[in-house]
Amino acid sequence: MEHGQQNHNAFNGTEDARGFKQWEEVNRRVKKGAKAFYILAPLTKKVIFKAKEIDPETGEECKIEEERMVVIGFRFIPVFRYEDTEGEPLPETKYAPPEPPPLAEVAKAFGVQEIIYTPSSDRSYGFYSWGENGKKIVLHTHDVKTWFHELGHAVHHTFRHLQNGQVAEQEIVAELFAAVMCELHGIRGYHQHSWEYIRHYAANDPGEALKVIFRVLSDVEECMKRVFAAAEDLEKKSAA
Repeated sequence: MEHGQQNHNAFNGTEDARGFKQWEEVNRRVKKGAKAFYILAPLTKKVIFKAKEIDPETGEECKIEEERMVVIGFRFIPVFRYEDTEGEPLPETKYAPPEPPPLAEVAKAFGVQEIIYTPSSDRSYGFYSWGENGKKIVLHTHDVKTWFHELGHAVHHTFRHLQNGQVAEQEIVAELFAAVMCELHGIRGYHQHSWEYIRHYAANDPGEALKVIFRVLSDVEECMKRVFAAAEDLEKKSAA
């Protein structure tokens, strides 16, 4: 979202990637000749929602207004790896949530060696990476849907060869997986964001988005089956 949905799939061998100005803000400089890679970041807008409700005490109708942040689109932004910068060392700060996200232990069954939480000031949410140093999920938020999205990439990678970068069908599989997982875990409020994310990868065409969704449903189903099987195996081992 986000993927990287948001939620993002990256193959760049780093735990921290930021924009040029963001590195300058922490007194680090991008090395000469370093190449940026691109991640997908959400565009948000404040919207006033108006509604009417009945006062339970007086029975009178009253108008209410509520300000909300909504996602209106996505854009690609260039970022640089920590390894491609030089300057002052970053402060050592723990950013992990008090409790690990759902299925954190299950992720190991799919080769995820590390779940890393790091700060980010470029509005990206996280990414899944794989390479010589193994598989890992890097998150810039505690938002559980972002975690499920990146976990979806990791599971998908166990039976499909994932391509580097923002590949539409890969992103849609991960986002559908995340939406289903949120629903199964009783986490609400992400449906609209998921739809906007998927539609973005279908040229903002709702009809095409639905076609792609149906085209990748078998992969989403396979991801779900593998997660359920891994969770069951883990439960059996814990009970033994």
